[in-house]
Amino acid sequence: MNNAIFERDLLYPTNNFFEPGSVHLSILKPDTEGRLALLISPKTDHNPLDYADTIIRIIQLDIFNRVRIDIRSTGIFFFETDNRKYIKLTYKDGKPVIEEQDCAGMCFSGIYP
Repeated sequence: MNNAIFERDLLYPTNNFFEPGSVHLSILKPDTEGRLALLISPKTDHNPLDYADTIIRIIQLDIFNRVRIDIRSTGIFFFETDNRKYIKLTYKDGKPVIEEQDCAGMCFSGIYP
């Protein structure tokens, strides 16, 4: 991965109280439009895309509230899948837009798809 400006591991609640989910978050440099790419990779067997709203809320509260950035409107979220493909999630008019990406890490070189 290229140009990570911030990295952190996060825990999030799942449907099983005794098995929290864990992801590795990498925030990349802004693109030419000022949007931040966030790469979210699973560290547990849970599918983080199933908990996307919860994970994004935790990212907002834990990281981006401090710097007064609304990450839903300025972020491009890439959720890594099992086979090193990515699901791209953005928000348009407050609604999530999901697209499958087959970039195998190459789409994070500074220009995001």
